[in-house]
Amino acid sequence: MENLLIGYVVPLAILAVSTLFIQGRIPPNRIIGFRTEDTLSDPHDWYRFNRAMGWCLAPAAALSLAFNLALWWAFPDWPPEKTESWTKAGTVIPLLVGIGLSVRYYIRH
Repeated sequence: MENLLIGYVVPLAILAVSTLFIQGRIPPNRIIGFRTEDTLSDPHDWYRFNRAMGWCLAPAAALSLAFNLALWWAFPDWPPEKTESWTKAGTVIPLLVGIGLSVRYYIRH
């Protein structure tokens, strides 16, 4: 069950939220998004930085999902422990890259 959550539900949820950020449909708030003093005090900055974050995280989430589906399809006989570790890595690594790129964009602008 944990394998399904980490490998498929998390990337799908991040992809959905990233799409909303790209579209500018999530207003400034203290719960979800790129929350800093700058972004919370200026709606223009909020939408600009969260749109950039969406563009960084959406491909990362799609890549995570595609990798995990390909892993499940290509190696259906792997033991659960091995599948779980590869699924976690296939989810976490691209998302960390997306977050890193988002932070880099924020720092440079």
